[in-house]
Amino acid sequence: KIVPLPSVVCVDQSTNLINDFYNQNKFKKVEERLKYTFKNKAYLVAALTHPSNFANKLTVCYERLEFLGDAVLDYLVTREIFIKNENITPSLVTNIREDLANNGRLAYIFVALDLQSSILHHSPSLFAEISSYVSQFEQNESLDKRLNNNISSYADSTAPKALADVFEAIVGAIFFDSGNSLQTVWNVFEPFFRNYIERSMNSPNLNPIQYINQHGGKVISEYHDEQKGSVCIVEVLNGKRYEGTGKSKRLAKSDACRKAVIEMTNE
Repeated sequence: KIVPLPSVVCVDQSTNLINDFYNQNKFKKVEERLKYTFKNKAYLVAALTHPSNFANKLTVCYERLEFLGDAVLDYLVTREIFIKNENITPSLVTNIREDLANNGRLAYIFVALDLQSSILHHSPSLFAEISSYVSQFEQNESLDKRLNNNISSYADSTAPKALADVFEAIVGAIFFDSGNSLQTVWNVFEPFFRNYIERSMNSPNLNPIQYINQHGGKVISEYHDEQKGSVCIVEVLNGKRYEGTGKSKRLAKSDACRKAVIEMTNE
């Protein structure tokens, strides 16, 4: 059975061209790491295409799939938390969801899977950012070991936003490709989130915004950056400042407060 190419991501409707492009860029590696084979390769091609790329003229870039993937992932994580603990409080669910929404969490998992080299882009600055971030990882370290590292390892502030964006785009791509199957999406990604969710529920993270407010911290400035998204600067009582980024003002504030909390509680 020939499955028609998805108009939601395709510019050129030629299956042969899409498949040739997929093979040229060795995207089979991505499927092998995810343990999922795409019926329509166009979804995967689109999910891996950064807005700066000009070589891919067959699909749109990842932005539409990223938007969808963000919503799908948010729902699936929320569902999983309630399944594991029916008595969990909404505030703790919110804390875990917001913590996972941090760019560093998803970027860490993306690089743990060694998928960063599959992103199609023509941005020297992005290449430099990704190279710098990846250099912090232990070479030849297994995926299991990386995913079993301390939770704090998941939220490195130097993580390029594009890594998390592509991760979410792949979530959206699999959702469409599987016929809108939420269960299929979760079957693919649950192994990567299992350790994080279990640790978060057994040893709940502090609500960073609440903690900083209670300890005299304050927001110094909030603004939007084209590369980073929403940015928030938080100052604590000793005068030290922390920068947070995110898709919204609240996520950026949470990110900044989280960095402050980690340093304050480790002193």
